[in-house]
Amino acid sequence: MFAEQRHQHILQILDSRGSVTLTELVRLLNASESTIRRDLQEMDKKGLLVRVFGGAMSVNNKTDLREEGVSEKQTVNIEEKQRIGKYAAALIKPDDFVYIDAGTTTGAMIPYITEYDAVYVTNAVAHGLELARRGFRVNLIGGEIRGVTEAIVGNAACEEMCAFNFTKCFMGTNGVNSENGFTTPDINEALIKGRAIAQSRERYVLCTAEKFHIISPVRFAAFTDAVIITDQYPNDWYARQENIICVQPEETAS
Repeated sequence: MFAEQRHQHILQILDSRGSVTLTELVRLLNASESTIRRDLQEMDKKGLLVRVFGGAMSVNNKTDLREEGVSEKQTVNIEEKQRIGKYAAALIKPDDFVYIDAGTTTGAMIPYITEYDAVYVTNAVAHGLELARRGFRVNLIGGEIRGVTEAIVGNAACEEMCAFNFTKCFMGTNGVNSENGFTTPDINEALIKGRAIAQSRERYVLCTAEKFHIISPVRFAAFTDAVIITDQYPNDWYARQENIICVQPEETAS
């Protein structure tokens, strides 16, 4: 296969998936590792892709180091978050022991939660207060409050989480990518998120479609570790993945 043909194949893979590993390209293109490395180096220089450790990313991917505050996030994608939140809330059953992560998309679940026989745990101060006001049994994780996200983090919070065995967890994320998994800017929040997923039988990540192809610095779970509930497939490759639920407007119509 000529170099131009390999380059075209690599771009097609990145267009559908967002990222790819060096090992995958060696197998898919039936080429040597040194050949693929040269291809990626040349394509990176031309601005056709972004080389990363162990592979490449689409130029459409964004590395996001900035963390928006709760007030900023609350004004973005309101209808989409409501659809996602309503769908997720309907998954809660009697006697579930539920973890609800900090975040505005997970917070969109709360107005739609109707299961009073379940018990809820959260590391979000606002979520805990709202659940309590509505008459639900809720436990707030203890620890340090991180101002920008209003999430409780730290060693004490992580240790407390180890005592719980959740039937379901509903997580937020700053980014999701097939290769890099679920990511967030802050290592302390990543530790709490990773612990919640590890302690849960059923794992759900709630995110609007713009979070796909965003990569934040710290990974807290692999792409296949949870079922994603979103409002839109970013491309055909993601539409074929079994761990993604796309909630259409008619599915949550009253």
